[in-house]
Amino acid sequence: MIVSEIIKATGGTLVSGNINARIDPASISTDSRTIKKGSFFLPLKGENFNGELFIDEALKKGAIGSLTARRNIKASMYKGKIIIFVKDTVKALQDIAHYHRMRFDIPVIGVTGSNGKTTTKDMISHVLSKRFNVLKNEGTKNNQIGVPQTLLKLNKKHDICVLEMGANHKGEIRLLSGIARPTIAIIINIGPSHLKFLKDLKGVFAAKKEILEFLGKNSLVIINGDDEYLTGLKGKGLKIIRFGFNDRNDLRASLLSASVNHTEFLLGDKARFELNLLGTHNVYNALAAIAVGRHFNLSIKSIANSLAGYRPAHMRLNVKNIGGFIIIDDTYNSNPLSMKSALQAMRVLPSRGKWIVSADMLELGNKEDDFHRMIGESVAKAGFKGLLTFGALSRSTYDSALRCGMNKDNAWYCSTRREVADILYRVAKRGDAILVKGSRAMKMEEVIEMLKKRLTLTKGPE
Repeated sequence: MIVSEIIKATGGTLVSGNINARIDPASISTDSRTIKKGSFFLPLKGENFNGELFIDEALKKGAIGSLTARRNIKASMYKGKIIIFVKDTVKALQDIAHYHRMRFDIPVIGVTGSNGKTTTKDMISHVLSKRFNVLKNEGTKNNQIGVPQTLLKLNKKHDICVLEMGANHKGEIRLLSGIARPTIAIIINIGPSHLKFLKDLKGVFAAKKEILEFLGKNSLVIINGDDEYLTGLKGKGLKIIRFGFNDRNDLRASLLSASVNHTEFLLGDKARFELNLLGTHNVYNALAAIAVGRHFNLSIKSIANSLAGYRPAHMRLNVKNIGGFIIIDDTYNSNPLSMKSALQAMRVLPSRGKWIVSADMLELGNKEDDFHRMIGESVAKAGFKGLLTFGALSRSTYDSALRCGMNKDNAWYCSTRREVADILYRVAKRGDAILVKGSRAMKMEEVIEMLKKRLTLTKGPE
């Protein structure tokens, strides 16, 4: 990409440098700390940071130039460097990414939904990578910054791009879809997440459905046919494939078995699939990946082998054996639907004692107390060994569990993560299973680390 193209894409103004100079899109960096020689710096500004303050540092490290939104910048200040003025550097990042994406005539798969986006995106990439060179978001870079950053890595070697798209506000999926222009859209489910901003499930559905707005005629849409909001989804001129357990789905699964880190299901009445994952909800994610694989003419055998070899992302129902304890690390995030799936997964574990550590689920709006009470009720009725709660909202979880008959001696409302870890160390026994879950801001992975240190320093409880 040459400088004149960046100016065209952003509507910017060249302050200094050669308008015909080349800039590798993959070298565009928004982090001055990781700038390398030959990179191009794109400073972002947020509530708690201002990348403009690090332009000089980036240039000293070897960046060939930088975007800037500072109006008083002068060419004499940066002799020999490419400096481009834009009104908004975040929008400029998005505009450059969109311009770059449109240079490639390849399938772009957009994945959205309330839960399972990262797992589904990773499963799809894992399946397709057996035959194709696939670009995907790293981790959960699924927002207005992460998606453009991923698109800038596109090059001629890539055959397919798989993008996870997240949103907690109306219009964000529309923005991301406008930038990425997906040719295939996947909606995994509609659940109560980000209700603080999206209000209710209808609002969540409307937000996720925005991914369809930029699809071309006859584009493929893959949806969860068991979801009450998605099952009736229609799109004029779109090819819709539904997956799930119900008979009406195009891809229909039937569960064969589920245990620790292992789930087996049949596709239709013949093809057997194995997942080395905990939780039957992962079958839905796998079905989406199967639908994509079949669309790209991969054999059932190839898809099955890929899915059998897939391993979950960090902090997403990761099963760990620590000092004889089965620790279920699901600490990346939490909302009512993902918590429901995690509790269902716990029920199939063949352990003598099952403990639930439930921290606050955030961004649930005016129904947050109701959702936390529902979790307490579910835990109590499931007959789990014990419940440990943490966070202001989780007081409702604790109180609800006691009201629904949970033994008071096996339930705790904790004021610190350290207290959670200490109680677990004292009451849980070897062979017990412990689910640890909470929204990202609750940092519940610290509980697991504290417990791990206690168990490695001592023999631990018997």
